[in-house]
Amino acid sequence: MNNRVVKKLESVGGIERNLFCSYGRQQREDSFLNIETIFNSPLPQSYKDFYIKVGAFSFLELVCAKCIDANRVMVKGNKVNVGDFYCIIGNGKSSTDKALSTFQEQLPAGLLPICDGELGDIICISLRKADYEYIYYLHHESPPGNDLFLVAKSFEDLIMSLEIYKEASGDDDLVKKMKMELSPQMIDLLKKSGYGPKE
Repeated sequence: MNNRVVKKLESVGGIERNLFCSYGRQQREDSFLNIETIFNSPLPQSYKDFYIKVGAFSFLELVCAKCIDANRVMVKGNKVNVGDFYCIIGNGKSSTDKALSTFQEQLPAGLLPICDGELGDIICISLRKADYEYIYYLHHESPPGNDLFLVAKSFEDLIMSLEIYKEASGDDDLVKKMKMELSPQMIDLLKKSGYGPKE
């Protein structure tokens, strides 16, 4: 998985590692054990391998993943934004501990936050037996019971589905072609405000 993952992360514009979360391998292993004890479940090996290799990071581009479930909160093409991957050590603002405490009322048992979604949303990995390693998107503004959407059936599937987020094709051309017709009164107001055409 490691070479494929590195190539995939490069193909979506690369990453910037979280320098506040650059701990040694033993500290990471200890954190894995701590999480497994809290959840009474092993972490998926694919997630552990990924974390040991890459750690916590941010994408350098806007990145999204196509979801299995469809819902109105997703962007065109049934996709969700994928943000910063959390540090599993400590309780800094970009850590699993912080996400767990922030979402403790809304997050179903057995789901471990692994990264940000859209602003205020999180992406989690299931450590439950029934749907082990499934990846879910938690939409914080949806009512409980209707706030989880299946993104992928494994951690590796999530990573391999990442792509650079692109606006709908044609939008840029449309904006370039648009012309604005202003009334003489509007032009005068713009001139007075300092934003109008200079003559």
